[in-house]
Amino acid sequence: MPFLLFIFGFFLYIYLEISLLVSVGSNIGVLPMILLMVAISVVGLWVLKARGIFTAWQIKKQLGEGKIPTQAVSSSILFLIAGILLIIPGFISDFLAVLALLPFSRKFIEKLASRFIANKFKIFSFGSTAYTSQSQGTTFDAEFERKADDDKRIK
Repeated sequence: MPFLLFIFGFFLYIYLEISLLVSVGSNIGVLPMILLMVAISVVGLWVLKARGIFTAWQIKKQLGEGKIPTQAVSSSILFLIAGILLIIPGFISDFLAVLALLPFSRKFIEKLASRFIANKFKIFSFGSTAYTSQSQGTTFDAEFERKADDDKRIK
């Protein structure tokens, strides 16, 4: 069922994107619309390149300070998604990219993503809680002693 919803959503997105492109193209003309799409794609490439360089610098700086660069990586993932959405031709993808680029919506998206990830994955920390399990059955209590193997061969 989730696969069918994904397919339906994908085709709905394509239909809405094409109908919006046709509508804008009929209002402003085909050539200006194509130039606008190319310009937005160039901006997307610039965002990817600039954020990639900045992220590498920020991660190197935080690792040099002995910190784990989680904030730099998480915000850079949103910039990566925004750059890819800007490269994809269409106005709906451009709108979603702008939402991923704006600071207030980016923080909201990061909170939603962190809640989603926290719900999907269980995080265990070492030494915080001891887990015990009660087994139903017979307990076998025994002692053992190691014997030195002089010839050290598999028998």
